[in-house]
Amino acid sequence: MRRALILMAMICSTLAISGCTQTGNNTLSESTGVPVAEVPEIAYRVSVASGTIDSIEYKGLNLSMNQCLYIFARAIVMLDSNDKGNIPVREYGNPESPDGRLSSATLTRAEYVDMAGRTYRWMDSEWKGPNHVGIRQEGAGDLSPDILLRAFVRVLTEYRSTGKLPDRVTVP
Repeated sequence: MRRALILMAMICSTLAISGCTQTGNNTLSESTGVPVAEVPEIAYRVSVASGTIDSIEYKGLNLSMNQCLYIFARAIVMLDSNDKGNIPVREYGNPESPDGRLSSATLTRAEYVDMAGRTYRWMDSEWKGPNHVGIRQEGAGDLSPDILLRAFVRVLTEYRSTGKLPDRVTVP
């Protein structure tokens, strides 16, 4: 009986140790979402992709640019408030009439965090990308979804390098 208990303890110990030493599953899924800690790496991969891309693959997920816009916007707001957790991966349609009067802009942290919050909340309610997002400043123009995505990518790639959100970001 004692041998059986010792053998059982050895098997359980071996299983526990092997479970701790495994590298784990490096894939993400739509059902679990994207951990906010992974988002700066996704933004970096978008930044180094050559040309305009329709989607990007990351750890088993194939994310459209509309999904990236949502995930990046939500991550910026979460990082600004030190929130942890996962960001849901959902399908979003294209904007109906994308436009924007600004082809370049310098945004303060308060401005881009505000824009990120308005972007992801709008996408949550409308299930598509926004036509444009305005800077909440009198006389300021609107950014197209493409320029806004570039701004969010710049914010998150700087966060990836420094571990903090930048005070300001310039696009393009």
